Amino acid sequence: MPRLCRKGDMRRTKSFMLAAPLVLILAACSSPAQSGDGPAGEVPGEGEWVGSLTAYIPATAGGGFDIAVRAIQDPLAELLGESVVPTNLEGAGGSIAATEMLGGPADGSSMMIVSRSISALPYTGTPEIDPVEDFTALGVTHQDVAAITVPSDAPYQTIDEFIDFAKDNPGKVTIGHSGIGGVWHAAALILARELGTEFEFVPYGGGSAVGAALLAGEIDAMTIGAPETRPFVEGGDATMLAVMGEERSALYPDVPTLIESGIDVTYSVWRGFVTAADTPDAVAAELSARLEAAAKSDEFLTTMGDAGFETTWIGAADFQALIAEEDILIRDLFDGEDFMTTQPKRLG
Repeated sequence: MPRLCRKGDMRRTKSFMLAAPLVLILAACSSPAQSGDGPAGEVPGEGEWVGSLTAYIPATAGGGFDIAVRAIQDPLAELLGESVVPTNLEGAGGSIAATEMLGGPADGSSMMIVSRSISALPYTGTPEIDPVEDFTALGVTHQDVAAITVPSDAPYQTIDEFIDFAKDNPGKVTIGHSGIGGVWHAAALILARELGTEFEFVPYGGGSAVGAALLAGEIDAMTIGAPETRPFVEGGDATMLAVMGEERSALYPDVPTLIESGIDVTYSVWRGFVTAADTPDAVAAELSARLEAAAKSDEFLTTMGDAGFETTWIGAADFQALIAEEDILIRDLFDGEDFMTTQPKRLG
């Protein structure tokens, strides 16, 4: 069985919900994203921007990242007075998209949507990309929880049946996720550790790719987000057995939580936008402000709500603190895993 974390640390990793008290604690213990000490930059006036804004999406079209970027595309473009261009560059855990963004001008003309999984990059073979030092946080726009979903014709149609089958067949049940070291990989690992059984984990390039693999019979189950699972469930091809939230999903009120089955584990995921750390502080702050306005627009809230996402807004400073905290959690959560092969330069 893959080693997840030290047994004594399990209580800490069982639940990491995105709550206001945690954000406040993190903000108090971490440096804010915008210090005012960075390079100066001319801030575009109202309704103006430096040019079109490229929004990098480190996943295939149709997944959670893609849905969110396209939902915010029009309201943000209206606030910028320029087009927002969604650009899908999937693969390598987000490093392809990150490399492209960081290699361009640091002038506010690009940003990237990320989740907590981005913090795994410097530890899984890409030490040259360090979210703690290379990214300036703009803001968190939404969050969701992991869900355990299986084909509609699977031999197990409840979470208890699935657990019994997995325990009776250790190492034979395959669970698809959206990338090694990613959030849904972490969700699957946490589930395996809590159940005390073994799964075979299979990575894909995004939530939609995992769902397609499930329908094609390549995997037995998946642990992607509940909103990303929606098309497959509503199409009648998949059955959601449980969600890894503290409460049932508003999108699927009839689907139980793992807690209801006596499995004391939850897993939620924040998602937001970052830009290059070399972007002038004033420009990054202005982009964050306009992103916030777009994230609070009726159009974005309606589109995201219809897709099943829980919208929120966590500002730049608090988001930067979350990224720093996630860096520590990644080292603890995946300690001892074979894919933890590198570390960021700041750690020596």
